[in-house]
Amino acid sequence: MPLDVDTRWAIRKYLEERSDDNEALFISNRDKRISVRCVQHLLEQHDLHAHQLRHTLITGLVRANEDIAVIQSLSGHSSADMILRYSKPTEEDKLKAIEGLYNE
Repeated sequence: MPLDVDTRWAIRKYLEERSDDNEALFISNRDKRISVRCVQHLLEQHDLHAHQLRHTLITGLVRANEDIAVIQSLSGHSSADMILRYSKPTEEDKLKAIEGLYNE
């Protein structure tokens, strides 16, 4: 399974197994919302940073052709121009575009 599918499956399973009604996604062993710093520390243990997760989310939304205003709102960016920075095409994207042009 691709990573995003694995991640969604793991989060769903985690939420199904939780027996609390806390709105927070991640909670401490004291059933309290964990701090931003705690999340950063957990991510760093896996060589990840919050900006990478944000970038992955925004890039996925852009590539799924979601409304720019919605993406802008979710990302917290004040300018739609910032969203365009996340949509830089990869070499694979460029190849697919060219192939799609001639396969129709």
